[in-house]
Amino acid sequence: MQELRSLSIRTDHAINDNTLSFSDITLNLQTYELSCGGNSLNLGLKEFSIMEYLLNNPNKVISKEKMIEKIWGYDSDAEYNNVEVYISFLRKKLRHIHSGTSIKTVRGVGYRLEES
Repeated sequence: MQELRSLSIRTDHAINDNTLSFSDITLNLQTYELSCGGNSLNLGLKEFSIMEYLLNNPNKVISKEKMIEKIWGYDSDAEYNNVEVYISFLRKKLRHIHSGTSIKTVRGVGYRLEES
């Protein structure tokens, strides 16, 4: 019981029915809109799926293999380059909405969503 109470007291991100939030960003799960303060933009399907995955695992390193399995599917022909391209798109979009949140590369391992 103590464990459950501890988990409910401090979480790294907030989840409600329609949004995921971490640090200064919010992702609307119905409209695919990523926002920070008064700035917002719409994400494409793959961008949205990757951002949703990162927001559900903030501060955790996610390997490219896991992203390919989760986003493109286990039997997909997607390669690491596909992940790198979409991470680049998302980084540009985070800068565009003036977010302090960033997607860090953990060399040889994967990516982590973190507060800058």
